[in-house]
Amino acid sequence: MARPHIEFVQSQVLPFQEGMPGGARDGVACRILSIDEDNGDSSVQLRYPARWEAPGPHYMDVDEEFFVLEGAIEINGRAYNKHDYGHLPAGYYRATMSSPLGAMVLTFLSGEAHVISSEAHGSMFDDRLLVEHIDTRRMEGETGKRKHMNSGNWDPSGTIHKKLFHNPDNGELTWLIGMMPYWSTPRTEIHPVVEEEFAILGDICFPLGMMRDGGYFWRPPGIEHGPFATWGGCLHLCRCKGGSFATEWNESEGPDWKPPYTPVLPPEYEAHVRAAQNYDREPNY
Repeated sequence: MARPHIEFVQSQVLPFQEGMPGGARDGVACRILSIDEDNGDSSVQLRYPARWEAPGPHYMDVDEEFFVLEGAIEINGRAYNKHDYGHLPAGYYRATMSSPLGAMVLTFLSGEAHVISSEAHGSMFDDRLLVEHIDTRRMEGETGKRKHMNSGNWDPSGTIHKKLFHNPDNGELTWLIGMMPYWSTPRTEIHPVVEEEFAILGDICFPLGMMRDGGYFWRPPGIEHGPFATWGGCLHLCRCKGGSFATEWNESEGPDWKPPYTPVLPPEYEAHVRAAQNYDREPNY
């Protein structure tokens, strides 16, 4: 995978552009969180304006995975409201697609997306990869040991986990994790696969800084990270890419509860951070 190590950036400092990478979906603003320049794989935030509609029936030639951050979108008459999730494989037919009131949607594309107009409503997709709709608020979470995470003797006390997607071919996962206020761990972690994460709510202290709502990272395999702590609790969407998730643990002296912001970023991201000036700050009461 050719994506750079990004750990971490507050997505609010990144600019929007018109349309998704490659130009699909006219009228939608796109903030690129990270992208593989070789194959067009990307993680983006899409901002749908009120009264946006797709021009007609169509499908796309890539998988589209998404989580609604704010507002709502509608696909085939189904409403995806705040914190709803979907994983629509390449070839999934969209008779209609719209956003009557506007929306901000965290979106993951498996390549450069192209819209193919079609009136034919057929099964042109791999239904093993279809997660048509999840209302994550009402989804039951796991609070005990997560065997499918291959995380050894990790103590998950104080956290809740909701598995959203599992790829049966390569083991890749998407999940939500929530952590209660004042949760912390003294251990560091190493994973054999990419870990990608977006902060939906709350705060979490990394050695590289305090990541808040809108924070994002793409971490390549084999990089030691942690330990972690949270003041007020948090809710994050996580993905592993390139295989099944697993964790190697190492003991440490414990987390820094007030870490300075010292991110690992490509030059263009550093420029956006500098331009934003004092974005990394405590809440201003």
